[in-house]
Amino acid sequence: MQMIGAWVLCVWLAALVGMWARVHFSKAMRTMTRFICDTDTPPDAFNSLVAPDDAPAEYRGDPSVWPKVTIIAPGRNEGHVLRDTLSSLCELDYPNYQVIFVDDQSTDNTAAICLELAARYPHLRVLEHKQAPPKGWGGKVWAIQQAVGLIDGELVLFTDSDIRHHPKSLRKMVQLQQHRNIDMLSLLPQMETGGLIEQSVMLMAQHALLTLAPLYKSNDPQNPSPLTGGAYMLFRTRAYNSIGGHAAIHRQLVEDLALGTQARANGLTVFTVCTRELLSGRMYEGLKDTFCGLKKNAYAGLRCNPIIAFLTVLLIILGGVLVPVYLIFAILALVLAPAPVWAVALILALLANIAFFSHFERLRRVTYQKPGSPLFMPVGMLFCVGVLGASMWDYYIRGGSVWSGRVYARREVDLHATILTGEPKGVSEIGLAEPGLATPQRSAELFP
Repeated sequence: MQMIGAWVLCVWLAALVGMWARVHFSKAMRTMTRFICDTDTPPDAFNSLVAPDDAPAEYRGDPSVWPKVTIIAPGRNEGHVLRDTLSSLCELDYPNYQVIFVDDQSTDNTAAICLELAARYPHLRVLEHKQAPPKGWGGKVWAIQQAVGLIDGELVLFTDSDIRHHPKSLRKMVQLQQHRNIDMLSLLPQMETGGLIEQSVMLMAQHALLTLAPLYKSNDPQNPSPLTGGAYMLFRTRAYNSIGGHAAIHRQLVEDLALGTQARANGLTVFTVCTRELLSGRMYEGLKDTFCGLKKNAYAGLRCNPIIAFLTVLLIILGGVLVPVYLIFAILALVLAPAPVWAVALILALLANIAFFSHFERLRRVTYQKPGSPLFMPVGMLFCVGVLGASMWDYYIRGGSVWSGRVYARREVDLHATILTGEPKGVSEIGLAEPGLATPQRSAELFP
């Protein structure tokens, strides 16, 4: 019986080696660096990565006239980074743009910082938004809705207030948008993290994104659920209006993915690239904030399906958390009860560890994370299991999702992550906001 168990372990370890080797050498990993856009990346660098019909005949260079851009950045209690991040938005090397910051019921020093920055930058407008979102609206979407009536320009950029922008970022993205004739362009930022465990957790999150939505698939016009990030979404204004704007996805708590799906479902050109220079930010401040932030969308990312969640937890534990344990167990078994089967198990366990840690080391290098974090991946994965458990607790026990001090009941908002459901909805199916429901007049404009 003991030998049967040992051979079953060997079969599992062999499957584990194959699984991590396949992930390590997958097309998603091979092509990820080909979608990086930095300060020296020409817009035509991506021509070979898309369908020939979508690529322009030749590179047109800088536009003869740079289109005017309206930038909308909502923020709630971001005073600890706002002086740095909002300043970076106001100091872009771009000839024609305005910035609208929406203070979403902040209770920290956000208002004081806005006073300071508005006096320094004449193209910055600040809206003090004091209304809580009505039922059926996500807080961020509701805050953005207060500013959409002030959009004035050919392009509109939605960004997060905790993101730092390189001076050349807008110029590079408009150049790419013009060259590729893109309706919605999303830029995924370089993520900054704290300690090694926090880094390992974020590596796990990036691994999940690569698995679910690699960029080569996301940028396929036939893919109904593109990967789009709320940190940077640049729209043609008329394209944004044509899909109903944020009002069309107001029930979606994962609004950035929903907006990309909404755009592609309505025939718009959606394109996503990532960067290591143009955009950066620390998504969460420490492990506690990371835990709270990730659990908002963890269960939604699995379609709120308990069977998928159970299988996911099982795979994470057996295929990730226990990987180094298999090696230790095989060594002890071979020492205490020498037998050929344990020698085979030891070799397979060693190969599984090599494949596992090599994959995350490669991912760390691609994403420019600090050395050492892959060694903590089993701990990071166990952390993610706890996040998923807490997300399920919020969904079933608390009745929804919790984020930024607000509770969103699942009967009022759609908590499902659009990228997994693959069920894009038309504007008529989702329903637009009632006329006059969300207008800039409902927010006090602190500075003209």
